[in-house]
Amino acid sequence: MIRISASCLAKIEIDGKYLVGLNKRRFKHGKKVYTPFGGAIEFYESARPFLESLGAVFENGNDIRIEIPEEKIPEFERWFYQRKDREISPYRELREELVDEEYALPDLPPNAFDFRYLKTVKERHVTDRPGQEGKLTQRYMEIYQIDFEPKYIEILRNSLEKPDTRLRLVSVKEILAGITDDGIPIGTNCRPLTDGKI
Repeated sequence: MIRISASCLAKIEIDGKYLVGLNKRRFKHGKKVYTPFGGAIEFYESARPFLESLGAVFENGNDIRIEIPEEKIPEFERWFYQRKDREISPYRELREELVDEEYALPDLPPNAFDFRYLKTVKERHVTDRPGQEGKLTQRYMEIYQIDFEPKYIEILRNSLEKPDTRLRLVSVKEILAGITDDGIPIGTNCRPLTDGKI
């Protein structure tokens, strides 16, 4: 069995840097690490019979965080890359994180930003996600360019100035180094945001 983790990640650029936040789950376990905004892609119920036919063991609700036999990966990928019967927008995750969890924005109507799918990055690694530590994981990260309306950029800038903020703007150099200039780790899932810039 191999763990599959599919996520949508938001590439939010402000003043030539990338907006990231302290990972909530790891923060609760006493570990500080900056990661992109976004999270697990959810599948629609219409996809459940297909995923069950792969022998999927579901990790949490409708999240595409599952375990399947390794030989089923090609079937999973054929389904996944069709971008049907699952989320294909970062809106739900952005609203949850920036409004409901971080209180960085007072609201987030759908017209507050434009988004554009950029690419899917696939990589395999051993996860350190609390509760799943040590599991070999095939990650599928869908990267979306997010362009906020000017009003919301200003609100985010103000949120960055709050003393208790868990938001941060990081440079390409910091992302590639995997650590902020003042020593806080940056998750490897930030690297796809940089498009290979140096």
